[in-house]
Amino acid sequence: MGEIDTITEREEMVRFLDGYSGQRKDELDERKAKRPLVKSYLLEHTRDCEGSRKTSLPEVFAHRALRLESLEDGNLWRIYDERQGDYFGFVEAFSDRYLAVYTIKEVEESDRWVRALVLQTPELDHFWISGLTFNQLWRTVVKLNHPSRYARIVFLHNSIYEIDDADTETDEQTDGTEDTDSPVLVERRAAKFSLVDRISVVNEKLHRLQKIYSPLYAISQLRFPSATGRGGHDFYDNGKVTNRSDSFRDHRSHLLYVQRIYERLTDATEERAWFSVRTEIQAPGEFQRLVGAPVVIQFPEGLGESTFEQWVTSTFDRPSNRFRLWGNPVRMGPGKYHVYGVDRHLWQPIFLEITRHHLVAIVPQGTCGNTIHRLVTNVQRFLDPAAKAFIGDKPYQDMVKESMVGVSYDPGK
Repeated sequence: MGEIDTITEREEMVRFLDGYSGQRKDELDERKAKRPLVKSYLLEHTRDCEGSRKTSLPEVFAHRALRLESLEDGNLWRIYDERQGDYFGFVEAFSDRYLAVYTIKEVEESDRWVRALVLQTPELDHFWISGLTFNQLWRTVVKLNHPSRYARIVFLHNSIYEIDDADTETDEQTDGTEDTDSPVLVERRAAKFSLVDRISVVNEKLHRLQKIYSPLYAISQLRFPSATGRGGHDFYDNGKVTNRSDSFRDHRSHLLYVQRIYERLTDATEERAWFSVRTEIQAPGEFQRLVGAPVVIQFPEGLGESTFEQWVTSTFDRPSNRFRLWGNPVRMGPGKYHVYGVDRHLWQPIFLEITRHHLVAIVPQGTCGNTIHRLVTNVQRFLDPAAKAFIGDKPYQDMVKESMVGVSYDPGK
């Protein structure tokens, strides 16, 4: 990727990716794509921890033989992959906790590269955008765009835990719809829909369709139409964003918009969910008070017994599980487990009660709020698309809605 090694300033990077995006959009319109599209991967970095030094991004990437070469202002770098002997792309820190990786590599290579980076790096995690969050972001798409513009929504639910399959918990993102010549056909519930229509039509029909068929709650991909020109920006549930517009500047503005919402949601989630003992001074002395609310994910349909048991086994017996959790499940009776575990992102504790009808998580202070987003996202995608989530008695979806208040999209950012 020879163009990247000549770029030394932010504006040079923006001009390069902007021009590249315009060329790719022309090819898409002519159905003659010659080179990969621009892709961004939104990631979360370790928060500042009291009493310990936060590992810097260059140090985090260096552990994976990735050299970050600083450009201009200290929060933008080129990424040189020492194992591949090539530049992968760029990384930009939006804040001390949130960042984006930009690349023009082929999608199979870039997806695999970023997935391996996160799995092997406790300090990093994906953005996890659940169907509950996407349903609120859809309202933003409706508000920001003309009703005659086209929307694209992808719904993906794959009940991988209905069978005991050694390949159930791999790090590959399969959707359960692949064609195959294999004599063994695995039958399990799998639904994938792509809905493309005018915004006004989708807005009128979507809620009614979701009530009829619950997998339609499991939105896994949503396109934001470009605010400045043709095409749009496809956001995925793991924080990947594909630029199908002719403008990288508009693409980055959409990243910043979603990042600000996500940051506010994570902060609000941690503030409400963190369990700790707080000392309060009142006359005539000091008192200790337990604060924090449990995270509750309800399964309205209930989980089948075999699905439930396979989920628990797959999640806690296999190190590369999709929920990124580790622990020792203790059976408390039929269809009920307690788990005293840790989140592999930052290796912080988490305590779970799991039944066929709900999951209750106790999140001690210091455990990343991103853990909650990951739980909700993966439950909807792989267990129950109609799952309902609460922080205490407050619906998770209401917290998403509140996090969006006052956050404006700035096309010139």
